[in-house]
Amino acid sequence: MRRTLPGRSLPAVGALTLAFTLTGAVAAVPAHADPGPNLKITAGVPDGRWLRGETIPIDLTITNIGDAPANEVKAQGSTYSGPYYGFDQNTWGELHFDGPGASFQAGESRTYRLTGRIWGVEAGNPVARIEALTPGDADYTDNVVDVPVNVVPPETTERVAGQVYGDKNRDGVLSPGEELAGITARVGSFGMPQELSVVTDAAGRFSFDAVPVGPNRVLYFRDVPDGWLLPEDTVMRLDGSGKYEALSIRGQQPLSQALQAKIELDKTSYVPGETAKATVTLTNSGAHPLSGLFVTCGNGGTDTELKIPQEQWGAFGSSQAGALTPGQRVVLPLTAQVPEKASYFGKTSLHCDFNGKTYLAGPQISVEAKVPGKRADARGLAWVDKNNNYRPDDGEGLAGITATLSTRDNKLVSFARTDAKGYVTFPGVAVGEYVFRVAAPWKAVQGDSTILHVAPPYGWDWSVQMEPR
Repeated sequence: MRRTLPGRSLPAVGALTLAFTLTGAVAAVPAHADPGPNLKITAGVPDGRWLRGETIPIDLTITNIGDAPANEVKAQGSTYSGPYYGFDQNTWGELHFDGPGASFQAGESRTYRLTGRIWGVEAGNPVARIEALTPGDADYTDNVVDVPVNVVPPETTERVAGQVYGDKNRDGVLSPGEELAGITARVGSFGMPQELSVVTDAAGRFSFDAVPVGPNRVLYFRDVPDGWLLPEDTVMRLDGSGKYEALSIRGQQPLSQALQAKIELDKTSYVPGETAKATVTLTNSGAHPLSGLFVTCGNGGTDTELKIPQEQWGAFGSSQAGALTPGQRVVLPLTAQVPEKASYFGKTSLHCDFNGKTYLAGPQISVEAKVPGKRADARGLAWVDKNNNYRPDDGEGLAGITATLSTRDNKLVSFARTDAKGYVTFPGVAVGEYVFRVAAPWKAVQGDSTILHVAPPYGWDWSVQMEPR
């Protein structure tokens, strides 16, 4: 028999346990109910097909069947037999031994949802032992309960099968001629001995006859023809119940095939605080109506982007109710204030994704404008990965070579020489994007390297890996 107390050693609660044990021994076989508090507990795992590797709950009910309040009520759990079942540390709540405990009035009953996992690798099912304690308990014999934690045997397998189709008429159901043949279907996940693979037949059907049970089995597809998009993955909880034997996997053409999006700004350069005007044009160039359309615009994490108020998007905003009939075009006039922070980066931008509730892969559109003004020293490192560890180390900087910064159209902005460690500083450069180069025989590993020069306090030292030409 094993007994473990999460977060507490046996000696730490020994005195308290001894007091409870002595009280229980005196009242082990009472002739009648003694006065005072008297806890009675019951516990069990809720009905379900539970799996190893997932959280398994235990419902604990504590009732004070005595005639006086029960104070400082605490509970603990351990593994009595079988594989180790570990209770979550935060599961005990007010019953935790490190706290003041709970209080129960005479006749009061309370149920707690405890959680834990099976951590042992040995075969079989655990039996967890739970006990509840309170000072002066009149009868300890009903304070302990053993709980079998039964799981689906891990050697159990289950059939996974279904049909894949390309929804040409966009009605959401399989129609004749929409079957997708020759697609590779795969099932795998951590804990499976090997990934399983089959190819859909002429009717688009696939079948895996013996997939091991588990909480996170993933079904995905490869070799999908003609631009059809299938769900990236279908996460399945396989518990032997057979609920994944008749899957219908719908393929869609990219939303970007039918929905055309364009963004234009009224100027190529702004000053901070200025109101930028943007025009978004959406066109349904397909043969079917589009509905449930909406737009999301990101901020890139720098807070330099134009932030369009949601109400300006109308039905294409948070309501996600935008609609376009075939051939319809909608023009949305938008305005946003240029952020002050954009002047430290030299640019502002608008990046938007256009999607739909029931569609995949909508168009993604970006537009940028300059925000000139700030100047600062631009400092970076030119280095060669001599030991092939993909990071710059001491002695890998290119010392004493000429380096330049140029605009994208090859106008020279500044030049300088690297120091003994390979660092170079270009003084007083206007913020923005530049192409960094060094003299022969070196070149950037990725070709011409574009760096973003940002003014303090937001700037950083950049580095460019070099290689022989």
